[in-house]
Amino acid sequence: MGARPNTAPSRELVRDTLHRRDRLRSPAPEGSRSAMVTRDGFPAPRRAYGPSRPFTTAFDSGAEYAESRELADDPSLASAPEPDDEPLGELEGRYEWIVGLMSSFTDERLVRWIIAFFTASMGVCATLEILFGFGATSTFALGVQVGSAAFAFAAALWWLITSWPRLHSAFAFVVLSDIGIAAANLSANMPPAYAVGKTAFFVVLGLFAGVFLDRWMLITHIALAGTAVTGIIGYNMLFQDVPPLGALVVWAPVMSLIIAVPALLYTFVRAVRLDQS
Repeated sequence: MGARPNTAPSRELVRDTLHRRDRLRSPAPEGSRSAMVTRDGFPAPRRAYGPSRPFTTAFDSGAEYAESRELADDPSLASAPEPDDEPLGELEGRYEWIVGLMSSFTDERLVRWIIAFFTASMGVCATLEILFGFGATSTFALGVQVGSAAFAFAAALWWLITSWPRLHSAFAFVVLSDIGIAAANLSANMPPAYAVGKTAFFVVLGLFAGVFLDRWMLITHIALAGTAVTGIIGYNMLFQDVPPLGALVVWAPVMSLIIAVPALLYTFVRAVRLDQS
């Protein structure tokens, strides 16, 4: 009888399998996006964070692949913690998932350029108002109008020169943009029809918020935008001789867009994520 062949996996195979398992189950070190996973254990689409890992093909050794799978699925190996690993928060995990999904369909830079274009257009509107006689009538209000335009141009530049922002940076952009749109609108000396028309920027922000932000962040945007639109239309009704019926006819569809568009987008994205998981 010949000696029984040694079928135990080699030390190198065990180490390689554990390394691949940890890359799949654990987030990358701080500052790296090469191995992002969501909190519930599902890997985020990888194209947004770096090149894909090597994968096994039909031409690789089937025995080695089988042994690797057995080791990766071994529950006794799951208790080996990595002290330097810090799991993603639930909100951040959802955000990284949708950013990865977006990047798997289109170029991230193209999306950033589109956002920068619409952000800069807010500043262009405020600048044209000042140059063509619709600037604020007081020094303080004019400073608010100029500051709103400067913020819009700075935010557009930020989108152009930086990588895709983290969750709380994106939320800060939405909140500050809501405030800037409202401030530029209220400070300008514009006819009521023009003032109401500029509230469309809130709807554009809602597209971004509905896709990328979480529930309470989305509610914050809707509350800010709704309050601003109500204040703008209410101001025109009280001080610009706009009839109440006319104000209501304008206020209702604008508010519907501000609420419905981001809410529907958020519901759709959440349904897709639940389906993927």
